[in-house]
Amino acid sequence: MAKFKMKPPKSLRGRLKDVAQNHDLGSDKDVMEHFIMRGLKVYGASESDDLDAQLDHVVEEQGYSGVDELVEHLLLRGLRAYEEAEDDPAKLEERLRGLGYID
Repeated sequence: MAKFKMKPPKSLRGRLKDVAQNHDLGSDKDVMEHFIMRGLKVYGASESDDLDAQLDHVVEEQGYSGVDELVEHLLLRGLRAYEEAEDDPAKLEERLRGLGYID
């Protein structure tokens, strides 16, 4: 995969770091990339296209005002999935699978 060059919005950096640490998901940038790539997959973006083409496709198809709005939405969606985690690990896994964050 090509190097992921996006930077998280400043307002979400702390939350991304917390989720990364609390769920042993790597760095905050790893978590951001995971949330965006999974979100694009849920929206049906072609995995054969480069990241910019995937983002542009979803912006156009889903009516976002731009890439920044889409990225923020995908990050917030992913953060909520992990931050609102159930106490039961099996329920958390089921929820993340249902949202498309794990296979």
